Amino acid sequence: MDWVRLLSRLVQAESLPGKEEEVAGLLLEALKALGLPATLDEAGNVEALLGEKEPEVVLTGHMDVVPVGDLAHWPYPQGAVVGERLYGRGAVDMKGALVAMLLALEALSQRPLRGRVRFLAVVQEEVGGLGSRHAALRLSPLAFILGEPSGGRLMRGHRGRAEIWADFEGEEAHAALASGENPLYDLGEYLLALKDLPLPQGLKLTPTRVDTYPGATNQTPGVVRLYLDVRYEPEAELDGLLERLKALGTASIYIPEEERASGEVRMAIPALWPPYRLPEDHPLLQAALRALGQERAGLWPFTTDAPYLGARAPVLGLGPGDPSLAHTPKEHILLSQVEAASQAYARLVEALWNAAR
Repeated sequence: MDWVRLLSRLVQAESLPGKEEEVAGLLLEALKALGLPATLDEAGNVEALLGEKEPEVVLTGHMDVVPVGDLAHWPYPQGAVVGERLYGRGAVDMKGALVAMLLALEALSQRPLRGRVRFLAVVQEEVGGLGSRHAALRLSPLAFILGEPSGGRLMRGHRGRAEIWADFEGEEAHAALASGENPLYDLGEYLLALKDLPLPQGLKLTPTRVDTYPGATNQTPGVVRLYLDVRYEPEAELDGLLERLKALGTASIYIPEEERASGEVRMAIPALWPPYRLPEDHPLLQAALRALGQERAGLWPFTTDAPYLGARAPVLGLGPGDPSLAHTPKEHILLSQVEAASQAYARLVEALWNAAR
């Protein structure tokens, strides 16, 4: 497999959420070249299976990426290989991991199999996880190995994130004649109260944006919307937070929902990305650490598809690349990191098979 060329083509394919078809086609082509039957499910997720008997381990990652942005800010063209580095959106988050998983499948196919391994590349992780939510409904493996970037360190989870909207209603009027209710004043009072609101341990709340509707600069708004970013640990109580935010003023406080679709699948997905924690003493986590020669698993600083997958089986995280480069115009990955990840994935799969016996 000319995996460097494949990774370059995957990075060049701009696979925004809902537009993963080109990447899916390239992965299907690569899997079939490995001699593996590959399919698309109802949501557009790519799947392939190596081996027949249980236990099953799933190698999984997402195909979608955030927008490239202004190409003038990038040091090299998308998919360019410069020395030992490959540049472009998705190199780290997370097409490099998908290629490493294909290489692991190729290596495992040449060894005695003590179980089976499923490759699963999902859609729409960046906008709520429709692909993983759908796939998890029918999978019951021994474990998932999630390839989000971690610099090659084993990960066991992350904190959660919620987006809360606070709507302040007012009276639309021409600015020259306005005498009614201006919700911008309500917003100002609310922000001052919010600044002094004590928060429980394990919860961080940050105002990030304000929009006005209709939005004219010579008109008082009918609605002012404040956006609140919430990061929380598994033990934090979100329902209690919503009640405390409602008590600060007259705003309508809620977590919004968005209708998402892919293929034949439609879902109403709330702006709520739950936390996930695999216990440090979990036997599969301990087996994975031993296989990699690592002492302790870390935690991702961002959210992933782990909570939806973790409802079905333990999730172990490991991916190539520096996570701090994700979503930036400096995104690139060392080719040696992709190769190292492929070897780590193969070791992890075999270690998990052995741990189940």
